[in-house]
Amino acid sequence: MSAESEAVEQLEAELAETRRGLHHWLEQTFWQRIPLKYRQNVQPEVLSEQLLDGEQEQLQIHLAWYRDLLANLVFGHFVWWVVLVFVLTIIILISPLSGFYAFVPFGALLVFMVEAGREYLEYHQWRLIKTNKRLIISLPEHGAWPLVDNIEMGDLPKVIDTNWSSNAVWRLFQFFTGARDVYISLTAFKFEEGTARVRDAIIIPDIMPDDVFKLKQLVFGKK
Repeated sequence: MSAESEAVEQLEAELAETRRGLHHWLEQTFWQRIPLKYRQNVQPEVLSEQLLDGEQEQLQIHLAWYRDLLANLVFGHFVWWVVLVFVLTIIILISPLSGFYAFVPFGALLVFMVEAGREYLEYHQWRLIKTNKRLIISLPEHGAWPLVDNIEMGDLPKVIDTNWSSNAVWRLFQFFTGARDVYISLTAFKFEEGTARVRDAIIIPDIMPDDVFKLKQLVFGKK
């Protein structure tokens, strides 16, 4: 294993640990105080409470770790960011600069918090679960943020296709991590003209290669 692969795996492990702590903190501090009837509009269903008779979860997939990076950095080390903002504000106040600039660190932190909150919510809204009876896909409702949509399939996909992201930033992350956008379709042999992309497919962005392989193994492995 190369040094780069080891560094990426170590980063993923550290982010996973931070994410668990971050998720617990947000759950206990804010999320659980919101009435359930409102929470279920923006979060995927809790599968453990919605399993059918004899149903068992086989695989759960989320977006690649870098899609939750900002949220982990901001909320996972929030106290340190507040301390840094406080120190920068004092430095600006005692410097010859205008007092107006003292608001810049607070403004920047607020902007990062808003974007980190949006990223955190979107990361947890994207979810694919494969059970022995269903394929359940949760994703943000198009044009109705921050609502979530849940799609359930009784049939297995005919096509699982991987493609590069249309976003240049995510494409760069994909280049170094091996992640890809995953196209899932119940209809085979329908492609966009001049490309190998599947038409009429559900697109799940930035899925790590190990998760793609596990999904293919469950869908195609027994055929």
